[in-house]
Amino acid sequence: MSVESYIKENVTLLNGKVHIAPEIPEKKLNNAISSIANEVDPDYILAIVDCSIFGSGKDGLVFLGDAVYVRGTMEKPKVFKYETMVSAEYKLTETQKDNGKVVKKEEAILYFQEDQQETITSNLNGINYEGIVQIINGILEESGEEKEYVSTTQTLPLAEMDENIKLTYIKLVCNYAFSNDDIIDANEYAEIVSLITRVELASEKRLELRNYMYSTSDIEGNEALIQYIMKHVPQGSFDIVKKSLIKDVLFIFRLNHDTEEWSQDAFIVELQKKLQIDDDQIELILTAIKHDEDILKERKSDSEIKKTMKELAAKAGAVGVPMAAIYFTGSVMGLGATGITSGLATLGMGGMLGLSSMATGIGAAVLIGVGAYKGIKKVTGISELENNKQREIMLQSIIKNAQNSLNYLIEDVNQISQQLMEEVKKGQGTSMKVEKLSALLAKLSRGAQATTEKISHAEKESVIAKLPQKVNLSRIQELTNQATREKLRTFILSCYTESEEVKEDGTIQTILRLNNQLPLLTLERLYAVLENIGYTNVKDASIASAKGAAKNLFNNFRG
Repeated sequence: MSVESYIKENVTLLNGKVHIAPEIPEKKLNNAISSIANEVDPDYILAIVDCSIFGSGKDGLVFLGDAVYVRGTMEKPKVFKYETMVSAEYKLTETQKDNGKVVKKEEAILYFQEDQQETITSNLNGINYEGIVQIINGILEESGEEKEYVSTTQTLPLAEMDENIKLTYIKLVCNYAFSNDDIIDANEYAEIVSLITRVELASEKRLELRNYMYSTSDIEGNEALIQYIMKHVPQGSFDIVKKSLIKDVLFIFRLNHDTEEWSQDAFIVELQKKLQIDDDQIELILTAIKHDEDILKERKSDSEIKKTMKELAAKAGAVGVPMAAIYFTGSVMGLGATGITSGLATLGMGGMLGLSSMATGIGAAVLIGVGAYKGIKKVTGISELENNKQREIMLQSIIKNAQNSLNYLIEDVNQISQQLMEEVKKGQGTSMKVEKLSALLAKLSRGAQATTEKISHAEKESVIAKLPQKVNLSRIQELTNQATREKLRTFILSCYTESEEVKEDGTIQTILRLNNQLPLLTLERLYAVLENIGYTNVKDASIASAKGAAKNLFNNFRG
């Protein structure tokens, strides 16, 4: 076991407020760096032991692969390098006061080379000092005879890793696609190209991978590929990499299977054993894949996505699957890690994945007061539209990824077409190769078609996410009461169908619900019309709603 792995597995001995990478809350991470481990790169922090009274993370211990940083209450921070340590010892001192009360003082004493020693501060609130000694001695033991200590990144997405690591990772996914029938079919090819796009594989490596996907003649063994990843992936990221690899293999599995009986698949079971991943973790990853698919399939709102992500994070933590592992290569829907993290940031969940380059931020409406602004939005129904921002971000990222994937597929089609023409010119002697290239070209064309369909679907869903699912008839009438807008009203109402809905008080009301089966061009036109008449503008919508309500009240009174 590496020193970094040992620390992460044992640091919970110290107290109940331990945060382990990559799932360290962003605020606590920043506080610990500014107060305990100044100028340390956050990507290299293994764990934070929070000893602050109010849980701020400004006092305590910060563990790296080569050192531990310590700051007691009202003290200056200290750093202790493992390479200079010889051992650690626990010391308990009891002092009896004049009133007979016995005061106990616990200390962790560190012994260094050349007979030097230093005491870790006794001002660490709620710390297990015996645990500190146990961990320090364990670190020294795990380092082996060479006593080499390295600090590696804990939060690096695959897109930011070495190109050969990316290539090896994707080859393992290709091996699975080959495993059942010795070919990578059109849908599998399209999804693997989507993965290539998400992890930003360099062009020269894409060429090598393209040749690898053509046939099993040059296929590399799983054992050799896994060993390469184990050797070259930073120690702190290997656990995430192996669980992410299982996720991407499981997604390819689901392309061809209606059930989730992964345990019947010999390749997955063998990979599971090699990577030492238990059944509960695989089931959790399958749940995450289904959650991703349901975001679009069920058109989940931001609040629904946020709730599901929190539930997923809790389950993931319980079975030992970091959220960073699930989204290490992006989403199975074709959404890159950047798109996911930026989307979660809009929900106030930016630190959930723990991936590097995470950006967080929130917008605020201040012109007429946040409370009043939100109230008006709720009345006008605009808040419902703004509850789809996460899905919008995801859909735009999916479209971008799919368009890039389509470009790669077109490159492949062009190259194979050129090879095919050259073989045809050579004559009958190469008929078998012509047949093979023709079959490959047909597969690539089907893959390109599947990717094009994905783009079209995502574009349509992106427009739907910006459209109100239900419209207020009186507001529509008020906003289109001029003669020049009558045709617009007719068009809007043709896009919505009447249905009945039971209110909380038991009464039945007629509502107009969007026809989501309309073609993309019609939906785009509907969005433009609603924008043009001011239906989604807070000012215009609130005035129209008020006028419409007043007219209804007057008509009811007259009736």
